[in-house]
Amino acid sequence: MINYSYLKLPEIVTIDPYTQRPRFIRCSAPSQRNVINMIPPEILAEIFLKLLEDDDMDQHHSTRPLVSRFCCSDPLLFGRICSYWRNVALHTPKLWSRIYVLKPQRSQVKLTRLWLERAGTHPLDLSIWAIAVDKYDQSAAIDILSLFMERRQYWMNISFTIDIQNLPILSQITTSEPSLNLLESATLWTFESSGKLAEQESTLDDIWRAIHACKTLRYVDWRAFYSHIRPDHCPWAQLTGLTLSPAVSFNQLLDVLSKTPQLEFLRVHSLSSTSDSFENSCTPSLVTHARLKKLNIALTEEAGPLFRLLSLPALQVLRIWNRFLKDTPRDVISFQRFLERSQSAQHLTIFQLDDLLIPEDDLRKYLQIPEFRNLNHIELSVKITDRILHQLANVNHQGRHEVLPSLEILTFSTGLLQITDGTLSDMVASRFSPHERRGSLKKIYVAAGNLGPIDQSALSEMLQQGLEGESGYCI
Repeated sequence: MINYSYLKLPEIVTIDPYTQRPRFIRCSAPSQRNVINMIPPEILAEIFLKLLEDDDMDQHHSTRPLVSRFCCSDPLLFGRICSYWRNVALHTPKLWSRIYVLKPQRSQVKLTRLWLERAGTHPLDLSIWAIAVDKYDQSAAIDILSLFMERRQYWMNISFTIDIQNLPILSQITTSEPSLNLLESATLWTFESSGKLAEQESTLDDIWRAIHACKTLRYVDWRAFYSHIRPDHCPWAQLTGLTLSPAVSFNQLLDVLSKTPQLEFLRVHSLSSTSDSFENSCTPSLVTHARLKKLNIALTEEAGPLFRLLSLPALQVLRIWNRFLKDTPRDVISFQRFLERSQSAQHLTIFQLDDLLIPEDDLRKYLQIPEFRNLNHIELSVKITDRILHQLANVNHQGRHEVLPSLEILTFSTGLLQITDGTLSDMVASRFSPHERRGSLKKIYVAAGNLGPIDQSALSEMLQQGLEGESGYCI
C-alpha cells in the first residue's frame, strides 16, 4: 500500500522537469475552499491513473517521453495544478512506471531519468522506438537504453524496437547474472540495413536465453529473429502469450500449441499450409487446447486444413486476416465444424474477419453460422452489399434476428460499401432500440466512405437517441 503520510510534512524537495533545478514546495492540508482538494489522496491517485490509460490517438510524432504511444496524457501535468496534486503524483510511483520513448532525442534523457527515479521500485513497463527510418539521436538512444538497463531488476514489460548497433547495450543481460526478477513480457525487434545482423546473432540469442530463463516470463515476441529454428531455451510450458512473426505452417502452429498448455493469447503474422521457417514437423492428429482464449491469425491461403485439426473450447476472441489474393470459395464448412467442436457458442463473443475478396455467398454463410448466436461483437473488413445488410436486418416470425441475434457492437472497418442509400440505416434501425437493454445494437462503427444523405441523416438521429459511434467513422 502506498504511504500518503507525506501530506503532513512541512515541505518537500522536488526537481523541476524542465529546468532540472531543485524546487522547495511547502505542503499544506487540502484547501477547504476547493472541493477538488478534498478528495482523499488514494482516490485522487486512482483518478490520475485512469487519465493515463490508452486512448485512440497515435502519438507517433511526439518528442517527449510518453506513457504509451496511444496516451496523450502526461503525469507531469498533474504537478501544474496545485501543490496537493503534485504531492499525490510524486508519491504515486505507478504513475511514472510506464515509459514509452519514441525516436529518442537529447531532451528526453533527463526526463526519462526523472520518471525512473519517481517510479522507485515499482515494476516498470518500458518501450523504446529507435530505428534509422525515423530520425533519432543515437547517443540519446544509448543513454536511455543504459538508464533502462540500470533498472532491469524492476522490468515487468519491455518492448524494444532498435537498430542493431544499439544491441550491445543489452548484452549485459546474461544468464550468469540473473537480474530480471519481475519480467513478464518481452518484445525485442532489431533492425539492420548493412548485413550486420549475422554478426550479432550470437549476442541476440544470449539476450533471449537470459530472458527465457526468467521464471516470471509469460509472453514473448521475437519478431523475425528465430525465423528458421525454435529456440530450445524457450520456456514453452510457462507462456500464456506468444506472437509468431515469421511464416509458420499449419502443422508447426499445431506443434507450438501442443507445447504451450498455459497459452491464452496467440498471434501469428503469416500462416500457411507449408512453410520453410521452422524445421519440418510431422502432421499431427487433432489438437485440443483447453486454455487459449484469443487467437489472431493472418492467413496466406485457405485455412480449412488447420481448422479440421483444431479444437479450442475456451476461445473467446477470434480474429482472421485473409491475405491471399483469391476470390475462390472459402472452406466455411471446416470453419463451422471447428466452432462446433470447440463448443464456441458458449464462449465466443468477438469475431473479426478481414477478407476483401471473400465471395458474397461465403460471407453470408459465415454470418449464419449457428455458433455465432451469442456473438456480441463483430468486425468486418469485407465488401458490404445490400444482400449482406438485408441478411443482417431479417427477423423471424418471433421478431428475433435470424443471424447474430445477440449483436451489440458492429464494425465495418473498410469503406468498401456497395449499397443503396438508406439500406444501412434500415439495418441499424432494425437492431437498435434505445429502450432495450439486452439483445439490441449499442455501437455501430462504419469507416468513412460513400454513405448517402438518407443514411447520414438516419444514423445521426439514432446517435442522438443513444446509439454509440466513434470519431473518424462516418455515421
